[in-house]
Amino acid sequence: MTFDHPEQPDSVLPDVSPRTVSVLLEHGHLDLLVEAAGTIRAGGPGAWQCAQGAARELSRRGDREAAWQVVAPYARTRTWVAVKTAAELLESWGRAEEALALVRTREGEDRLAAPVEARLLVVLGRVQEAIDLLRPHLDDWYYLQGLVDATEGAGRDEQVLELLAHHVEQELRTGRPLQATAMLARVLERQGRLDEAVEALQRNLDTGNSISVNVVEELARLLARHGRLRDLEELTTRSYGQYAVGELIGKLEEAGRTDAAFAAARRAASDRPTRGSALLADLLVRHGRPAEALEAARPLLADRDCGCHEQDLLAKLLEHGHIDTAHDLLAELVSRPPQVSDDEDGRVYLAEWEEKLTGLRIWLLAESGRADEAIGILEGFSDDEFWLRRETLAGILDRQGRPDEAIAVLAASTDSLEAYELSDLLIRQGRAREGFAVFTKAPDAPFSSVLTR
Repeated sequence: MTFDHPEQPDSVLPDVSPRTVSVLLEHGHLDLLVEAAGTIRAGGPGAWQCAQGAARELSRRGDREAAWQVVAPYARTRTWVAVKTAAELLESWGRAEEALALVRTREGEDRLAAPVEARLLVVLGRVQEAIDLLRPHLDDWYYLQGLVDATEGAGRDEQVLELLAHHVEQELRTGRPLQATAMLARVLERQGRLDEAVEALQRNLDTGNSISVNVVEELARLLARHGRLRDLEELTTRSYGQYAVGELIGKLEEAGRTDAAFAAARRAASDRPTRGSALLADLLVRHGRPAEALEAARPLLADRDCGCHEQDLLAKLLEHGHIDTAHDLLAELVSRPPQVSDDEDGRVYLAEWEEKLTGLRIWLLAESGRADEAIGILEGFSDDEFWLRRETLAGILDRQGRPDEAIAVLAASTDSLEAYELSDLLIRQGRAREGFAVFTKAPDAPFSSVLTR
């Protein structure tokens, strides 16, 4: 394992987001990522996201030496994410011993390192060392999961079960460590001991302690994987059954038992209006019954503290082609403003609600083929009147095949939140170096100050 590097490139490029890295790679700009990653060799902070993306892409192409030259300076800093990425590359190249040595530079200093080290030990056939490494730390759910994951297929399931037993009993008594019972069930399941896995999870739920949603969902997934629909249905009838209903509906649909799926969803909607109504509305939309979906969703729409329900339902209606019903839903929301107190807090809340409805209307118009109307509404607002006005307008313009107009809208902005949108647009238009440049502008300057045209 070496740390030799090519000469420092002349230009200095900034780091960017993982999203921008993906866009650069998609449009063939690996060279810019390598260049930006190389800035660390001048003693600067470097550009880790660029380095990670470039190294992985070079490795995918089979150029291991170039990949290593990119990632090695970052691994040498001993920052965990860089060490982990470099170790993953070495392991994928059949160099697990070197990967292990690298991960051990973080041993005892980073909670995330030990499970990775354990997995590498198992890869090298040193299973007992892996178990001994994690054994003292199993009061931490992350190490419990690391133990179970690392030892899969290693022939040590009985030993792992013995180690887990104490922590399961502790979880039953105190609720800690989380995941002990779930991890025990996973080992039992991979041994083919399904009834014991179910029994372990059920015992956790029957302790009388506070119910862990994770355990309910683990049991529901286990039953669903093995087609035990009768047991899964029985699980949904319990006080915590709302967290299992989704699995039941999905498996019943998969089995062609649509009537039973609807019956389960309607029971859930009756028992738990918020979660159950969402499941029922989703099911009705999928089966081409939009008017009934809208009716089923009314308990959701009455919950004005959450802004997610309306857009989720609108998105589902559009996805399945129910455009008219989506517009009906929006009209109904407009006609039923929330009841608020006549004070400053109430007025602020009402203003926020109205702005949200405007945003939903713009989004719905754009998604249903009426982009010009959406653009007209946005152009009637100032940036102060509508949050993310420029970003929303630019997105619609871009989707309408008007990228130059979209770039012009964002280039006039000084808001750093919009740098990512502008950078992506520029890269897609073949202006990748300018896409980098938007991250280097002065704080109060518009993005246009760093663009070349």
